[in-house]
Amino acid sequence: MLIIKIIFWLLVFIVFYSYLGYGIVLFLFIQLKRLLKKDNQTSFIKGELPEVTLFITAYNEIDFVEKKLENSYSLDYPKDKLKIMWVTDGSDDGTPDLLQKYGNVIVLHEAERKGKVSAMNRGIQ
Repeated sequence: MLIIKIIFWLLVFIVFYSYLGYGIVLFLFIQLKRLLKKDNQTSFIKGELPEVTLFITAYNEIDFVEKKLENSYSLDYPKDKLKIMWVTDGSDDGTPDLLQKYGNVIVLHEAERKGKVSAMNRGIQ
């Protein structure tokens, strides 16, 4: 009878831990970590945001360029820390020419179309 009670409570504990216990233990560990490393905060928490690049690959997207740039400029991020890079591969509809009109946009254009992965690899270099 005692073994059945022990098995019952062990199984109840396993079910409780699976649904709630793991989250509670994880929350407690995170709080403990924050208490122990209070002075060693990252620069993000202190307000210094990193410089980021919005990387866009495009092929014949002239109809969507202005909307995408408008959306990109409306991001809640400091303008001096945000770079926008467009990589166009084989676009023949005027997309690269339209992008060149924007002064703070980096445009990498290649006349031959090699595909999205090739454009991404070229842009990351």
